[in-house]
Amino acid sequence: MDETVVHLRGGVTGYVWVLTSMDKVYYFYKPSREGSFLQDMLTPFKGVLVSDFYPAYDSLKCPQQKCLIHFIRDIDEDLLTNPLDIELKTIAGEFGSILRAIMETVDRHGLKSRHLKKHKVVVSHFLDSTGSNNFISETANKYKKRFQKCGAKMFTFLDHDGVPWNNNNAENAIKRFAKYRRDADGKFTERTLTTYLTLATVLETCEFNNVNILKFLLAKETTLAGLFKTARRKDQVRSHMAAGSPLLETGIPSHNTEMLSSKILEIRADS
Repeated sequence: MDETVVHLRGGVTGYVWVLTSMDKVYYFYKPSREGSFLQDMLTPFKGVLVSDFYPAYDSLKCPQQKCLIHFIRDIDEDLLTNPLDIELKTIAGEFGSILRAIMETVDRHGLKSRHLKKHKVVVSHFLDSTGSNNFISETANKYKKRFQKCGAKMFTFLDHDGVPWNNNNAENAIKRFAKYRRDADGKFTERTLTTYLTLATVLETCEFNNVNILKFLLAKETTLAGLFKTARRKDQVRSHMAAGSPLLETGIPSHNTEMLSSKILEIRADS
């Protein structure tokens, strides 16, 4: 999950949010970055939510995986700014060593918990020792607090099959909107933005599944089951139809699925 700012006509500021899985994307607009709506929206969600460290996600009850790429960027920036900070270098070195070992396992076996769980002992020892250390460095203490607050959520993927350790899917989806925003920012109305986000949802989901967007629209399909049928993924058609709510896996309530379908039909009618 990710979000980014957008400007509407009249100087109004809002936010575009995106939910992604490995094969689905859903964009939507909210007038603020305040995340209280997420509690209700993600109530049906039973999976692991992958996100950055934005505090609005912290109150959610579902299991969470924090994006390690964000964390690595932060450490790298602080190491460049504080090249003589030995305590920070020690934390970064230990964290990097653990992460390299985990990535070697991922390269060999994929994101399979039966192989990844062997790293939990080392991870637990690192989090305990870092949390109990009395650092002199202000920057090292900052990371101590971050590990105390979010350390367990950085390694949730060790306990689950197929959960990524980064938020790349959502970030890449946000980049599509950011590219469009370069020319359109400040020119949107809420209605035109919502229409665009519906089309972007369809386009990105098609691209995630290697489906030609024009072929999908000409097929007059309005559901994810129809999209997977277009992609000839019959196994997913069966599972999603059985679930009754095609977008439930990504935490999108069924009424939003219906809204997506109706929006596509409205766009066709207008054209």
